[in-house]
Amino acid sequence: MSQPIQYLPRIGATENPNTDLPNNLFGRTGAPSDRPNAGVHFGWWIVLSATCSVFVSLGVGRFALGMLLPAMAADLSLSYVQMGWISTGNFVGYLLGALWVRRLQPRYGERRLIFRALMMIIATMLGVSIASSFIPLLFLYAGTGLGSGIAFVCAVNLVAQWFKAQWRGRAIGLLTVGAGMAMMLAGWAIPLINGAMGPEGWRLGWAGLAAVCLPLALFCRIILRNRPADMGLRRFKTDGPATSRARNRDAAKRGTYRLSLRFLTMRLGAVYFLFGATYVVYGTFVVTTLVREHGMVEATAGQFWLWMGFFTMFSGAVLGALSDRLGRRAGIALALYLQGCAYTLIAYGNGDAAFYLSLALFGLSAFGVPLIITAATADYLTPEHALGVIGTLTVVFGLGQMLGPILAAVVAQYSGSFTAAYLAAAALVALAIAIGLTLPDPPKPGQNRKRFRTIG
Repeated sequence: MSQPIQYLPRIGATENPNTDLPNNLFGRTGAPSDRPNAGVHFGWWIVLSATCSVFVSLGVGRFALGMLLPAMAADLSLSYVQMGWISTGNFVGYLLGALWVRRLQPRYGERRLIFRALMMIIATMLGVSIASSFIPLLFLYAGTGLGSGIAFVCAVNLVAQWFKAQWRGRAIGLLTVGAGMAMMLAGWAIPLINGAMGPEGWRLGWAGLAAVCLPLALFCRIILRNRPADMGLRRFKTDGPATSRARNRDAAKRGTYRLSLRFLTMRLGAVYFLFGATYVVYGTFVVTTLVREHGMVEATAGQFWLWMGFFTMFSGAVLGALSDRLGRRAGIALALYLQGCAYTLIAYGNGDAAFYLSLALFGLSAFGVPLIITAATADYLTPEHALGVIGTLTVVFGLGQMLGPILAAVVAQYSGSFTAAYLAAAALVALAIAIGLTLPDPPKPGQNRKRFRTIG
């Protein structure tokens, strides 16, 4: 077995086992710093790399299925229930990935885990492109979900550790740009490919998306670093010494912030579960609904998907910035409210105006909830505990995603449409809003945090 390449550090360079490269690899003039007038903080390069990771793991690994599923179902004669099981299989893998992150991260670090997970996604998508029956599709797409779960959890946690609370929502929110661009790519390219290639055009679609993802995975491998300390930096936006001393004095006056960790996790988990069980119904079946129930041609449905991806690009940045200013409770409630409106419109609406308003509302809100919940977790907890709780919440989220598609597909199979499934999703979103409004206030900057295992 070959030995890893050994790099000779320059004078003043330090090594970190999770980065593989000297910390001053970019050189004296190219290395970003958190000091004024010293260039762009490296945290923004982390955001760019994590955005590429989300493009692959969430935008392509998950949401490309919505555009490709109608052609796959027609070519392979898949029923509604089989279509639901393929989507659910993806989330079974996603759930396993979220479970394993907590164990794998201390050994490999986020940087290596993200790269290996992205390569798994690419390999399984290539496998899907040559699959010829339901069972291989189910297991291969479950493998895609496994990689997606690992990559997404690592990416959002990594960004959270590079930014302080007052910038965390905005930084994490920018990751939705990756998912939105992937959806736009699928909405534009898949109808063209299917139109040119015929019934089996979906195979070239999966293979082409895998080819697009490969250079992005390599970019993540080159740029990502696990922690600011690995490069001798502090998190963006840091305080000066005078401000830090003032906050320490204020913290001493405020006393200890007492937090019921179990109760907090239960409430965040309930919101995340309900979100996972509802948004995935829309994301998986909306194109199928438009094509089969409303007579929309696939090319028009592709334009629909493209515009939804366009609005998704702004969802995280807008809602993340609002949650930084108004609070995480308000950000979560707003995102869920917009989603509930989108579900109601797609259930009762008729005509292009209703459909496009629905997609705009869904696109503007869909990725806001996971990113705001991640930012909220980082606000409540210290960095060494945040990853474990984010992993737990992602497991709960994955359970919701597993149940949503198959239950919606069963309802559609027996009722003949997805209308009832969309209305049930709107009702569950209202319940999630009510639970989210009960979340406690996060600790004030500099305040000591104490966690209790008891509920209440």
